[in-house]
Amino acid sequence: MQRIHIIEDDPEISSLLSSYLDERHFQCVVSESAEVAYRRGNVMFDLLIVDLMLPGESGLEFCKKVRATSSVPIIILSAVKGDTERIIGLELGADDYMEKPFNPRELLARINALLRRTGPGERKTSAGKLSFDGWVLDLTNEQLHAPRNLLVPLSTREYAVLSILAQASPNPVSRDELAQLLIGHDIEPGDRRIDILVSRLRKKLTDVDSKAQYIRTVRNQGYKFCCEIESSNGTSSARSTTL
Repeated sequence: MQRIHIIEDDPEISSLLSSYLDERHFQCVVSESAEVAYRRGNVMFDLLIVDLMLPGESGLEFCKKVRATSSVPIIILSAVKGDTERIIGLELGADDYMEKPFNPRELLARINALLRRTGPGERKTSAGKLSFDGWVLDLTNEQLHAPRNLLVPLSTREYAVLSILAQASPNPVSRDELAQLLIGHDIEPGDRRIDILVSRLRKKLTDVDSKAQYIRTVRNQGYKFCCEIESSNGTSSARSTTL
C-alpha cells in the first residue's frame, strides 16, 4: 500500500482528503504544520501533498528543504490564485500544483500519474547505468551521480526528464511528448510547466559544474540531450553538440 503524507492545517480538508484516498487504497498520514512533518521524515512516504499557507514555516519553504535532500514526489495544494505562486512552487521542486477548491478525482488522477513515473514506452530502461562526461545516471536506483560520486538530489520529474532525454539521445523530445509522459495529458500553448521543469534541471546540473550544459533547446522540436553516452554494457556513440 502506497503511503501519502498530507501537510495541511485545515482539519476539514485533511480529513476529507485522507478519507477519500484511504478508500482508494492509499495509506495517509496528516501533519498540520511543516514542523510536525519534519519529525515524521520523508523516507517512509511515496508522495507528499503540501498546502502553501501553513502555520509557522510556509509550504514553499518546506518544499525547498525537502527537495534539497529527497526526490519524493510533491503536489502542492493552495488557495492562492494566479501564476506567481505556482511557478515559484514548481521552481522550488514541486512536481505538480493544484488550486483550491479542487476536484478530488482530478487530484487522484494526478497522484496516480505521478506515481507511475513511466518513461517513454519502448525507450524506457529499468536497469543499468548511463555514463557521460564523468556523470552517472543510475537507472536501477533512479539516481544521478556527478563526478567524484556526488549524489545530485533530483525531484521525481527532474529525474524522469533527464532519463527520457538521455535515453532518447541524439533525438529531441517535444514538449508535448514530455507533457504526456510526465503529466499524463497535453498542455496549453501558454503552459510553462515543462519549460520550468527543464530549467530547474539545468540549474541543478550547472550548480554542480558550470560546464554541465547537456540539455539543449531545439527550435520547434523540444529538448535534446547533447553529450556522448556510454551504457552499462559498454557501448557508446557520439552525440551531436550543435543545435
